[in-house]
Amino acid sequence: FVMPIYADSPPATTRVFTLPEAVQYATEHYPAVRAAMERRNAASAGVGLARDNYLPRANTLWELNRATRNNVAGVLLPQSTIPNPSGTVVDTSNQSFWGTGSGMQISWEPFDFGYRRATVQSAQATVRRTAAQVELTLLDVQTAAADAALSVLATEQSVHATQADVDRRTVFGRSVHALVDAHLRPGADASRADAELAAARTQMILAEQNAAVAKATLAELLGLAGTAVEIAPGPLLNSPDNFLVPETAAINNPLAIVEQDRVLEAKARLHILDRSYVPKFELQAI
Repeated sequence: FVMPIYADSPPATTRVFTLPEAVQYATEHYPAVRAAMERRNAASAGVGLARDNYLPRANTLWELNRATRNNVAGVLLPQSTIPNPSGTVVDTSNQSFWGTGSGMQISWEPFDFGYRRATVQSAQATVRRTAAQVELTLLDVQTAAADAALSVLATEQSVHATQADVDRRTVFGRSVHALVDAHLRPGADASRADAELAAARTQMILAEQNAAVAKATLAELLGLAGTAVEIAPGPLLNSPDNFLVPETAAINNPLAIVEQDRVLEAKARLHILDRSYVPKFELQAI
């Protein structure tokens, strides 16, 4: 006799957050925040790359070739480090030789009429713009997390309200049916009470569906898709002491800062183009 053994699925865990905890968790784990930070890091590295243009450049070359008849002795492959020497043409058909070449070229641009400086300033403008973009992304994620958490609380309160309405109409329907059975009320009243109870139950089902959707949206925003998420209401269900909202100048809005930095970045790139027509002077040593 063989008795099958069924594996029990592990109980589903529920993560409970307060509103500040949900906002902080979304800030630390949302992919868009990480992507914005990496773009800022890449822009910071671009500043160092632009400053490297002030340093001298060194190019090295080593080449080995096999020459047969009717070739110029000492010829090298096309490159920009060692000039190709001239030589005599090999006349005999059975004569061949090996050739090698090595060298180093050092070049430095002593002055550039502000071109390299404009390149560095453009890279720095990009850093400022990406840093402002990080702040804007953080604000967007925090706003979305707070809105999703408040939606969860609102839909849960809607479920409680519709449940209370169902309970009230259930008691009312029983009272009406008792009166109808005692021939103290017409039967139409009982049908109306049943219809109102059915409508209340429909509203409760819709409220429960909205609550489930709000929780799923919050879980996805927190990077916890598939995990049950709850929001601890705390003082959020109480009336606030005051309704004063601090005034903030429009120029301090993160979106306005990003757009202003974008304009400055474009001006810095135009400054590079203004310096791109100037001649170049290089000191070279081979």
